[in-house]
Amino acid sequence: MTKKMTETFDKILNLAGDFVQRQKGMWDHAAWLGFLEEVQKKGIELTGEMERYLGLVLETMKKVYNASTNMDGIKNVMMEMASQTADFVKKTRGAWNQTDGEVFLKELRQKGLTLNEDMMSYFGGVLEAVKGVYASISKSPSKDKTPDSKA
Repeated sequence: MTKKMTETFDKILNLAGDFVQRQKGMWDHAAWLGFLEEVQKKGIELTGEMERYLGLVLETMKKVYNASTNMDGIKNVMMEMASQTADFVKKTRGAWNQTDGEVFLKELRQKGLTLNEDMMSYFGGVLEAVKGVYASISKSPSKDKTPDSKA
């Protein structure tokens, strides 16, 4: 994945986490369209496939948000979850097994991200949806062909 693609991936996940938190886990179609417009204003080209995966990311993040018992710290949870998930998916290049996923969740807990059982269950959905965004970005043509040394 090129550096530009990696930056795009990070940007998308941060926008998604911020959107879910800002909307307090509830939105309508107009807000969804506003989110897509916000993504495009950041210079990110959206395909139909990308929009579907973004919808899945938002819906799964919404479940985590709504399952949170500590609403005071939810912004930190959403942003940390987006950041850590992006790092994990990039590190594994979108392919992991159950053990990798369990290690990742353990690392999240060690970093202070508290997820109750419902949130842990929903988080698996977040990972799968983010994997789709990653794959979609990886397939998209890029003008920036400089390899990203971190990916």
